[in-house]
Amino acid sequence: MDKQTLLNSLRNPDEAERIYAVEDVLADKDETLYPVLIEHLYHEDSRLVRELIVEAFKVLDISAYFKDIAKYFESSDAYVRNCAIEIFGSKGEDSVAYLTSIMDHSNKEVRKLVLDSLVATSSKYSIPALRAALKDKAPNVMITAIEYLGKIYDEESLSDIMEIFENTEEAMVRMSCLETLIIMGQPSTVDRVLTILGGKNMDSVYKPTVLRLVGERGTARHLDFLLSFLNNRNTMYFREIGNALLKIISRNNIHKLDDEHTKYILQSLKNTEGSTDERLTFFYVISNMDMPGKESLYEELSSDENETISMTSLEYLAKTNRDRAIRITENKLKMAEGESRRMLANLLETL
Repeated sequence: MDKQTLLNSLRNPDEAERIYAVEDVLADKDETLYPVLIEHLYHEDSRLVRELIVEAFKVLDISAYFKDIAKYFESSDAYVRNCAIEIFGSKGEDSVAYLTSIMDHSNKEVRKLVLDSLVATSSKYSIPALRAALKDKAPNVMITAIEYLGKIYDEESLSDIMEIFENTEEAMVRMSCLETLIIMGQPSTVDRVLTILGGKNMDSVYKPTVLRLVGERGTARHLDFLLSFLNNRNTMYFREIGNALLKIISRNNIHKLDDEHTKYILQSLKNTEGSTDERLTFFYVISNMDMPGKESLYEELSSDENETISMTSLEYLAKTNRDRAIRITENKLKMAEGESRRMLANLLETL
């Protein structure tokens, strides 16, 4: 097949004829025809034909045409841009050298797509390029690098990301840093973040994410920070506070909190107007504590109108007083109907 024949076939209104033309190029592996296919992708209307062209480029050796494929990055068509990522990604290490050579492209969106492509190669040789992108002046490129380095758990970039967090004035960049620090930070990372942001006086935009960071990477020494938020003025953060608290006490085998905060957690647990998730989180916090009267508490909560709280309480009561849990479950079963009856019957079987 020559170029003109291929062009004529690709202009055929019959989708099937265009498909056959692409398949012929794939079968013949005639490199002189590759530019025709590369150009045609811009104009092709059929998703099926487009996909077939991309699949062909994944199989064919198109290393001599990487520059032409890279032009896809500048297309206004998101599908075409994604095709470039898919094609370069399929080439693995073979495309890394070329991609890194265009990382200084004048268009920040292209630089971002180059990073997407480098990650798609799954090559370890893309990591230095991602680290280098941390110094990019465009926030969207920097954010992309930060997020990818977190996903691949590149601990060597931790100090650089921490430095970016400290020095940037871009809130979105800081948020991306926090998300990555949640993945691979250390207790010392938590300390530094809290210092930089001003502890509990930090800007409220950061609070939910920082609370998650403390929960995932904090230790017993960060309990005071968490507990300082545990008051009626911070009801919007109950979920984050409770989850962080539960993770730290579970991870560090903490079995006692001060009386003031224990009382507050108990009140929150018994607050029937609280959400199920929040109450359940505080339930698990209390269940980890060494405190008197937990059996009575479980029995009290077994009568809660919230079925999730009630059922969970019966399960925990069974750990300390199985017979009592069975009797309460049997009595509740007599009055239950529908789904509640089924749940109680299943619980009784497990007890």
